[in-house]
Amino acid sequence: MNPLETIQQHIKAFQQCPDTESNKSFNLISATFPLLTTLEKATVTYAFELWGKESESIHKLPFVKYLRALNSFFAEDYESMMPIVFASKELFTQQNNLDGMALCSSMIGSVYRTLGNKDLALKELWEGHEQLKKSGAYPHNYMACSYQIASLYVEMNHLADALPLFESTLKLAEEFKNVIWINNAQHGIGKVYLIQKDYSKAKDFLERGLASVESFNIPNFTATSLTDLATYYYETVDYAKAEELSTKALLIREERKFTGGAITNLIQLAEIYLKQEKYEAALPVLKRGLVFAQEIKVKPKIYQLHLLLSKVYEKLGDKENSLQSYKLYHQVNEEVEKEDNAKKVKNIQLVFEAEQTKKENIIIKKQKAEIEQKNIQLQDTIDELTRTKVGKKAKAITLIIAIVLFMVEELILHTVLHLLPEDNFTLSFIIKMVIIFSLKPIDTAVEHFLLSKLIKKKKHDLKLG
Repeated sequence: MNPLETIQQHIKAFQQCPDTESNKSFNLISATFPLLTTLEKATVTYAFELWGKESESIHKLPFVKYLRALNSFFAEDYESMMPIVFASKELFTQQNNLDGMALCSSMIGSVYRTLGNKDLALKELWEGHEQLKKSGAYPHNYMACSYQIASLYVEMNHLADALPLFESTLKLAEEFKNVIWINNAQHGIGKVYLIQKDYSKAKDFLERGLASVESFNIPNFTATSLTDLATYYYETVDYAKAEELSTKALLIREERKFTGGAITNLIQLAEIYLKQEKYEAALPVLKRGLVFAQEIKVKPKIYQLHLLLSKVYEKLGDKENSLQSYKLYHQVNEEVEKEDNAKKVKNIQLVFEAEQTKKENIIIKKQKAEIEQKNIQLQDTIDELTRTKVGKKAKAITLIIAIVLFMVEELILHTVLHLLPEDNFTLSFIIKMVIIFSLKPIDTAVEHFLLSKLIKKKKHDLKLG
């Protein structure tokens, strides 16, 4: 069964499951979703949203929003994604669904890492990590948190902190047979050892990572693993092996139109040829890479390719083309710097707005709690006044009943006592005592009756409203 059919089954099960089983059922959806193609992700999300609009389950609404945010996350549309994931987290918070909140934190932290805010990324990722570790829910997302935190530590050169996290991710991934995180964790460990120049261990983990995805036939992960392993052979000066692996990765990516990845492999091959002084071989590879990069308008790759072309032309003695390529490198590089600066400003603004939304949600939640508390107090006051009013009315009715009973008692005694052999004061006294002691139960019964009648009236009025 392919991932699309699998996730469709998981979604159907989620839609039918009791609210109490929502987290457990949705875990299967979130673990399968990354395996879908871009088009499949969008199709599944759209269908799930349509169901969410028609569904009467308020409890499942935050999951619908979360999947929409997850689709935007994979599409790298962070601007539209952030408000949605915060809305999802707020709904989970209202339901006191700690695991759902952690699910959102793992995504928010990953986005903050992409946007370059390491502090906020670590904060959100650790929040998600600790809750999911404690509950055991969403193992796929727990592993994502561990991997992202470890990757951040690598970027910050805290390799001693990164390695245990990669290792724990790998152990759990193997336990759950989660090929995505088996591969990612093995490559994370391999990269740490490569930075530390422990080449034997680096090779071992990178090869294991490649074997894990090849056995499951996941082409995009296989291509990434081949590229990482080619980097290892490049650094250990085995250029022939590096070329072989990078060429294999390039073929996979070209066949499946993974153009961005294909450009990476073409640059990698050109650098291998440059190290071997194979300038004639490097030239067509770079030109091909430049065509691809211009097609998909990836400027960082474009200026990188122009710089390499400038070096190759220089080595081939073509000074005119070398100078032209160098000028183009500077031109595109300046454009990228301007765009990067604008992007950084936008990212900072996006992070700021996201944090403001988070703070506003906290304030709104606090205000809502205060309003609810005041409403409770107000309702208590109204109820107390209502009870007092009903109590007074009940006492008035009880008094009337008492007067009637005493009058009836006098009438009965007047009629009956003269038939007795002598006037019976004791009997009259006993009857009066019975009437007096009956007044309290009568008062309670009347009050209860009046309150019941009032409650029924309010319910009737609410239905009409």
